[in-house]
Amino acid sequence: MYHFPRSNFKAPFKIGVFTLFAVEILLISIYIYQASFFIIFPADIFLWSESDFVNDILKYRVGYPIYSAQENNESSIYNPGTQMLTYLLAWLLGAPTVIPLYRAIQVIYALIASFLAVVCCRRLVEIGGSSIWFHGWRLWSMICFAFFFLVATNNITNPFIFTLHNDALALLVSIVAFWLLVEYVSTKNGRVLALMTIIPAAGFFVKQSLLIWAPLYFAYLAIFEKPRSLSRLIKFGFFSFVMTGVVVGACYLLWGEDYFYWILVLSKHPTSIIRSFQHLMDVWTYFAIGLLGGVLLLRRKSFNQLLGIWVIWLFLFLLEVYTSGIAWMLNHVGPGSMIAGIWFVAAMTRVWPMVISHDNERDQSRAWLKAGVGVCLMGLLFNGLGFVRVPMRPFSDDAYRYVKEIEREFVGQSPENILLDVGTWIYLREGVVMKDRGIAFGDRGFAGIGDFSGFIYRIKQKRYSKILVRNLQSPEFIYDHWMWPKSSNIRRILLEEYYEVRKIKAVQGNNPKKGVYYFFDEISVLVPKQK
Repeated sequence: MYHFPRSNFKAPFKIGVFTLFAVEILLISIYIYQASFFIIFPADIFLWSESDFVNDILKYRVGYPIYSAQENNESSIYNPGTQMLTYLLAWLLGAPTVIPLYRAIQVIYALIASFLAVVCCRRLVEIGGSSIWFHGWRLWSMICFAFFFLVATNNITNPFIFTLHNDALALLVSIVAFWLLVEYVSTKNGRVLALMTIIPAAGFFVKQSLLIWAPLYFAYLAIFEKPRSLSRLIKFGFFSFVMTGVVVGACYLLWGEDYFYWILVLSKHPTSIIRSFQHLMDVWTYFAIGLLGGVLLLRRKSFNQLLGIWVIWLFLFLLEVYTSGIAWMLNHVGPGSMIAGIWFVAAMTRVWPMVISHDNERDQSRAWLKAGVGVCLMGLLFNGLGFVRVPMRPFSDDAYRYVKEIEREFVGQSPENILLDVGTWIYLREGVVMKDRGIAFGDRGFAGIGDFSGFIYRIKQKRYSKILVRNLQSPEFIYDHWMWPKSSNIRRILLEEYYEVRKIKAVQGNNPKKGVYYFFDEISVLVPKQK
């Protein structure tokens, strides 16, 4: 066990560590300040997923099928695991319909993932067989925890953590999956292996892509485990397949073929190789620290044990980068970037005491120089990892005026007769599942496979006494987007059957945050034409 010497020349390094911790706390404080404006906001109109997220909770509350025929236009392309768990936790806390609490719970998922990342980091160092440890491991754990929370909420690969999206729980499940792999490599415990057969199927219920952990585990057992066991490999493959089948089968029994349509058919998107390469350049800092961590930890004694774990991370990271090419966002790379941070911190945990122990006690200037350079480099790295934010409000108070004006359109009328394109908070209060939600049109429109006849029929029948839509005359109109391969004709038909009586002004003083989309645009209030 290595202990810091008592000599004064170690003071620069101790001060450097405390300085980094202070910087981390400052960056976390700025994040909490900015995120708090989102978290406490009463309406689910941040990000495309929020409206569907709350809609799924609403369906679960009233006993309505979470997935129904596409003609209803009120289902989402995400599995409901995050929504159901979030609702359960909110219900246990006595506030089952409070949207700000839903968002706060997403941040809690990130906090738990950060704690598990510290556990993974320590286990990796132990597997490496290092006999050198920090005397102040508790302080170092706090520094690591702060670092991992910043990674979990960074604005490059994890920009949606404080919004209603499945990314936060998907991140937690991925860290649990990685932790199980690290534990199994360290202990060869059969109970850990049993949990490894379950976690991919459970992850699938949160986000379809998390099923990748099943083949990743299988690849590790087939290629890297020593001694190899064919019977163990066969058992793992069989039980993993069975658990996945149980989850998919249960979903099919609950929601039938509609589930397969929304989750499997619509989840298939073409990938742009050029966009994937661009995303690799955008996240190069996480790729670099993952590579560096592997290089520093893969030494002779630990090479055989750690190589397989590191290769699994590398494959996962590159696969996430590749699949991110289906869209313009980088949140697909969130789990891989978090695990890259684990490798980096584990390497630093092992290297740091060796660096400071090699100095001459009389060389004070060299000690201060090394400590200063180290702090500066970490500060630059923090910026490259997306930790640094400007401490300013992300949107103005005018957003609350915007919400009140939307709510005013529902006063004195049944919400069943008023269609709001995006946002479910009003319907959640009243327990009304509304058809023809705007987000449900997006993926089908882009894929050119949507059947929008149900909405067109309801427009012609003047089913709604009032319709509130954003960007009616804009190419960004959510029901007939300019990027769709063919027009839905909904704008034309809507204007034939309805007319605009007033507008709700867009939110003024909005400061768009990179990676987050606000539905703060101007709203047209439409009512049926009288023949």
